Amino acid sequence: MPEDTAEYLRLRLQRAGSDRELFATDAVALLHEATAGAMREIDRLAASALREAARKKRRLVERDSVARAIEAESRDRAA
Repeated sequence: MPEDTAEYLRLRLQRAGSDRELFATDAVALLHEATAGAMREIDRLAASALREAARKKRRLVERDSVARAIEAESRDRAA
């Protein structure tokens, strides 16, 4: 469930010292869909999406950042 993914992200971010939401709801839904809820995959794609959002100086990770992280992973696997 995307709610489980959202809660997992919230807990991981709290452990890292963040006390605010960093992922938009639709970004979490796409993360969940792309990873089938696998925590290791969520960690990897979420970190990549966070870096993408930071490069664009965004305060919130939106769906497009997650989509780019997924595309980059697909390219890397194909190479």
